[in-house]
Amino acid sequence: MTLDDWIESKGLTHSEFARMCGCSREAVTRWVTGSRAPSPKWQKVIERVTKGQVAIGIYDWMSDRDKVYLLLYRQGFTISSAAKRLKIHRNTLANYLNRKSLTPWRIVQKIHKLAGLTHD
Repeated sequence: MTLDDWIESKGLTHSEFARMCGCSREAVTRWVTGSRAPSPKWQKVIERVTKGQVAIGIYDWMSDRDKVYLLLYRQGFTISSAAKRLKIHRNTLANYLNRKSLTPWRIVQKIHKLAGLTHD
């Protein structure tokens, strides 16, 4: 369960969850939006407050694009070799990973499938 899902399931606001943790509302918002990962100290606090219902791990705080890049790298792909496998231009993949342009959804789906990133 994600932090956002847990907060919503309990009917809490970011401010209320922040008070439970002893941190700022802004910090909670950054964690939920993925703009900032909680430090190990705050990961422990989140785990304690949620009674272990929020999974704490590197992937939980990474954007999909960062996950794709990491998963492709772990499979031995370079940007060029992944693009060739996907039958798309190398720049299309590079621009997607670097957030430099909007990428059509059908291409994003192909990229995620190659990386092994599934959305349940």
